[in-house]
Parts: sequence; structure tokens; C-alpha cells
Amino acid sequence: MADADFAADVEHPEEESSTRITIEGRYVVETTHTLPELARCPAYVAHDTLSAHSGVVALAPPALYPARANAQKMARVRSPHLLTVHALDEASGSVWLVCDAPPGPALTEGSTWSEISVLERVIEPIAAVLHTYKEAGFTHRAIRPDNVFDPGGRFSVRLGPGLASPPAIFQPDRFESLSSVICVPAARGNGTTADDVFSLGALAAWLLGGCRPYGDEQPGAFTEERMARSSFAVLAGQLTLSPDIMSLLAAMLSDDPSARPAPRDLLNAADRKGFVARRQAAAAIPVQIGPVNVHTTRELAWYAARYQTEFTGLFRRGVVERWLSHELGLTQAASRLGVIAKDGAVSGDSSLSPLTLMEIIAVLDPSLPMFWDGLWFWPDAIGHLSAAAASGASTFPVDLGSALVAVGQGGKLARFAQLSVVEGQAMACQQVQMAIRQADVGKPADVIRLAYFLNPFQACLSSRCADKRFSVAWALLQWLNAGQNVDQPGVPGLLDPYMTAFLFACSHRNGLVDYFDDIAGKDASAWASDLRVLAKLQHLYVTGPLPGIARKLLPHLTSSLKQWRSRTTRTRRGEDLAGAAEAGDLVRMFELLNDAAAVAKDREAWLVARREARTLEIAQANLTQQSADVPPGMRAEMFRVAIAVGAVSAIASLCLEIAL
Repeated sequence: MADADFAADVEHPEEESSTRITIEGRYVVETTHTLPELARCPAYVAHDTLSAHSGVVALAPPALYPARANAQKMARVRSPHLLTVHALDEASGSVWLVCDAPPGPALTEGSTWSEISVLERVIEPIAAVLHTYKEAGFTHRAIRPDNVFDPGGRFSVRLGPGLASPPAIFQPDRFESLSSVICVPAARGNGTTADDVFSLGALAAWLLGGCRPYGDEQPGAFTEERMARSSFAVLAGQLTLSPDIMSLLAAMLSDDPSARPAPRDLLNAADRKGFVARRQAAAAIPVQIGPVNVHTTRELAWYAARYQTEFTGLFRRGVVERWLSHELGLTQAASRLGVIAKDGAVSGDSSLSPLTLMEIIAVLDPSLPMFWDGLWFWPDAIGHLSAAAASGASTFPVDLGSALVAVGQGGKLARFAQLSVVEGQAMACQQVQMAIRQADVGKPADVIRLAYFLNPFQACLSSRCADKRFSVAWALLQWLNAGQNVDQPGVPGLLDPYMTAFLFACSHRNGLVDYFDDIAGKDASAWASDLRVLAKLQHLYVTGPLPGIARKLLPHLTSSLKQWRSRTTRTRRGEDLAGAAEAGDLVRMFELLNDAAAVAKDREAWLVARREARTLEIAQANLTQQSADVPPGMRAEMFRVAIAVGAVSAIASLCLEIAL
């Protein structure tokens, strides 16, 4: 990603007038020539100008499904069994990725696979990729048939990119572990290497099962069955395979992440024997929650979220503690639940508070995601959750904005991190908590800021320009300056909240502002607020003239001139404001309308004029009252007084001119 949001040439006239985009001075993208999606990301024809024999394609992550936050570092990972990402660039104002073209059809094309071919051509090479990813500190999270490509013959498959979209966002349920599949796709997060191993095992089971179509499978259709019988039993239990491959799949598809083999263990899977899958402890006597009898703590945690009223009754009566202790021997977990119960976290209506239920579920199964008021999610997915909610593209079981605000307060994320045994949760929670503070998220409408703060590649989500995929500030400002589609019904200003939050996040990322109020004040009108933001950005980024934006703002700013009482001052400043707008000088426009010293001087002059006028009114009233008692001999003197009054009236007229 570029170090700054503004390039030296802000206008980029060559690229606007061309259907070609040049990436890093080497790769030419034909923006009018589309290709079939790669890794579920829009793809375009691309050429490597330095190599006539290099087959590459360009990927354009859309605004709702942006490239992963750490995509720049992930792009440096190299493996002979992974489609190499050669470039990730924002020079055009939007994110583009250039990667190898697939060497053959995706596995969704269907084929016949033997056990040895799955081991040698699929499991081992992809395990090598996962080992490389693990060593670099990343997860792939996009292992599924449409993202694995078969060159044919005896060659190993090649894994497609996992950085071009949010992690696990397009994963079908059957290729995700239970700890991920219970979340909506937007809430699945980066996951762990163990999650990638599960996906690889599910891919192997699918291949060995005859590559049956899975597109019609409804989300969540097998979750309950997997909870009761195990994922291995549901996904691979019906297959007729050798004992060695069955034990391997049982280990890879274990619902206990710690029981899955590491990628290193799979590098020579064809020669290795004796993979062992540990089964989760199950109680001989189940506990009943609503209509369900549960035998494991994982089932208990999941059904506790589904049948909260019934679970609350069991919890309050101590049934859960006794069952854990007597039937499963989990005395430590039972003791921790007893402490939670004694802390008195039961509300007046006898229901468990969201915080209490979150803690209970985390104690029952520390490998499950965070549960809050009806929503399962991993904390590192909060950025994409906020984007999905803001876009209106997804439905959630709760008001997501309110839920995320509540989660970010009172140390709830830190508490979950303490209870979870999943690697990386402490750091993820700290990053989210820091973003909440930096973005000043205090109400649901502010949640959109997290999408930009937690992912530098998140394009502007405004419905007016989402299709443009603007990922840097100068691109949005250039578009606004060109006057394209700047009017939005129902939006009382030039910028909508998504644009303002996007520009703020870009400025913060580049170290230009620290807090939201540094660029966005509280002005009398939305147009005045937009001027404040845009003038600040023009100054911070040294953009040069922005006449298109200035002319759009100008008609809506004239009401701000009324703060000056002097007609002469208003006229003069109005002329100066128009001149600054013509020159595209937003900073000057802002200064003209926010000159506190001039406003104070004008007000003082107005107050002086009012006092003078009041004095004259009193003097005139006194003269009128005394006129009837004037002796005839003083008539001549009164004429002289009248002349004096006329002079005073002239002075009053001048004062009124100032006042008006």
C-alpha cells in the first residue's frame, strides 16, 4: 500500500482517460476485459510487460469484500504450490492485485481421485503452503474446491490466493470447522492454522467422496448434526476408505482444534501412519436443555445460546455445575461457573445478562468464538462486521451497531481474551479496543469507522461511490472535485457519514490527525461541516486547488454570512468567498467564514451602534415631551436645536448602516 494517500499528481489524467491501468510500472490491466472470478474476486486480463511468457491476472476486490488487512505482507509469501501474488498496488486510487493465472481448472470441475492422489497431489502440497503461511504468521482461510486448481497429470494442485477477500467469507459450511461455521460468514475472522487444516481435511473428504455438488446446501443445515455426531462423522464417516486415510481425516476433521495435526505433520502424509484423533469427553448421562439432550460441553455451550431461558433455569439451580463436576469430572470449570453465579450477574427478570452468558459459554468451551446477545463472532472480524452492517447487505440477529458499541465498552473484549484458549485472541482484542478509542466510537452510527480503521484496504462504503472502490483519500476527493454523482437525496451535504469516516481514517493512518474532532467540528449546517473537513484535508495533503468541490459548496454557504451584522462586511466577504471558490481554495473559504476576530469586531461595532441609537431615541423622546412647555420667546432657539437634532439624526443613520 502507498505510504501516503496523495500521489504527486493528484489528478491522474492519463489513467482516467484510459481503459488500461499500469501496476508498479510493469503489469498492464485491461479494465474492460473481464475474466471469470478467481477466489470469488472479480478478475481482469493483465499482461506482464517484462515477460511475454508469464501468465497473470488482475484482481479487483470490491468495497464490500476488501482485501485482507494484512494482504501486503501476505503477498510476500512464496510457495511452489500457491498462486504467487506479484503486486498489490493502489496507485490508481483503488486496490489491485496481480497474481499468477490458474494452471488448470478448479477442482469444482469434478474428477476421480484415488487415496494416493489425494495424499500426494492435494494434502501434501497444500500442507506445504500452510506450513509456509504458519511460519510467516498468517492463515489462508480460503481452502475450498473453487480455489484449488489442477494442472492435470501427476502434478500437484495449486492453491489460489486467500488475501483477496475477507477470511472465510466465501467458505461453504462443509469446509469450515465448528468454531467458525456457527458464525455468519462476516464474523469468522482470521482463524488459526488449525482451521486451515480442517478445511484441507474437508476438501480431501469431498474429493474422496466423489466431488458431489454442494451449492444447494443451506447454511447451518448440518451444524446441529455435527454438534451431536462430530464433523468427521458427518463429512467423512460414510466413506469407504483405508484405515490409514480414515484416521488421517478423523484427526484433520477433529472438532477439537488442538487435536488436529500441524501442517508439518502432513508434509509426508502418504508415508506416515498412525494419525490419532482424540474424542471430546462425553457424559454418559446427558443434561437436557429445552428439547435437547447434550453430552459434551461444546453442545452445552451452543445450546445455551439457543435456549437461553431454559439454560438460565439450569444455571440458577446449580444443575450445570453439578453435571460438569459429576458427569465429566470438570471440577475446575464447575468451580468457575460457581464464582460467576455468586457474582450476581442475574438481572431482575431472571435472565442472564449478555456479559454473564458470554463468560459462561467461554468457560464451557474456550475454543468457541465470542457470543454476545445473539451473535457469534471472532473479535478480529469486527471490522468486516461493521462494514457488512453499514452496507445493509447482510441481516443479523441483533442490531449490530448497538451490539458492537456494547462489546467495546467495559472491558468485555479483554475478558473474552482471558477466557479463550485460541491463539492470537489477546492481540486481536487489543487491536480492536485500540481502534475503538482512536475512532472515538461512542454510538451505533460511529461503528462504520471501525471498518476503515481495522483494514487499510477497505474501500469507501458510500453507496454513491462504492462501485469505484476508492481506497485512498485522493481518489475520493478527485471524484468529488469532478462533480460526478455528488448529489444524494436525503443527504444534507456534500459528504455522507461513510465518506467522512473514510477520509478521517485515511488521515489518521497517515499520521495527519489523531482524533475525529481534529477535522470534523460541530457546525451550524452539514455543508459548513463538509467545508471544515475538506479544507482541513486540502491543507494537510497539500492537494492544490479543488474548484469543483468549492463551487458545489458555495451556494450552501451564503447563509453563514449572516453572522456579520454589517451589510458592507457581508457584501465584501461574499465577494471574497466567491473568489476563493473560483480559485478552488477551500482553506481560504473556511477562513473567511470562521474569522472569529472579525466576527467579534463586527459584533462590537453593532453593539456600539445600538447604544448610540438608544441614546438618540431617549434624547428625542425628551425633546418631544418638553416641546409643549417652551415659551414663545424661545422659538428661535428651538429652530437652532432642530438643526442640531438633524445633525444627530444623520449620525444615527450612519449607525444604522453599520447595524444592518
